[in-house]
Amino acid sequence: MLHSPFLFLHILTMFAIVATHSGPQLLALAAARTGQTSALGAIGSLYARTGRAVPPLGILGALLGLATAVTGEFDLLAPWLLIAYALFVLLIVFGGVVSYPYIMRASEAARENRPNWEQLLGRRLTLIVTGDALILVLIIADMVLKPFA
Repeated sequence: MLHSPFLFLHILTMFAIVATHSGPQLLALAAARTGQTSALGAIGSLYARTGRAVPPLGILGALLGLATAVTGEFDLLAPWLLIAYALFVLLIVFGGVVSYPYIMRASEAARENRPNWEQLLGRRLTLIVTGDALILVLIIADMVLKPFA
């Protein structure tokens, strides 16, 4: 059972990623929906700081996941692991290209009280947060259900 400590650390690291990435997103969405511009600016500042921890945590989590697979004698090319790899890459790309930059732009515009900053919010922010959440749900479902195994 050498893989058990790696599995525990892998799951713990992935939870930390979700907390540092998705927590501020949900707070930003709540602030935007309630019209709290000062809160949105502060949340953006928090997200900028916590967002820096996500890439190193992601690398650590991936390495711990690989260590779990190797020590647990999993087939690294098992369909459910291939799905997990693809979803993980999708989450990285979506977070780095869509989620993080968008929320940073919206919070900066709110902090500076730019005209029409509210247009950055609303439905698009909801779709972005929902997209991130959907990818996370798919990853969890894949890890638990292990489809095609």
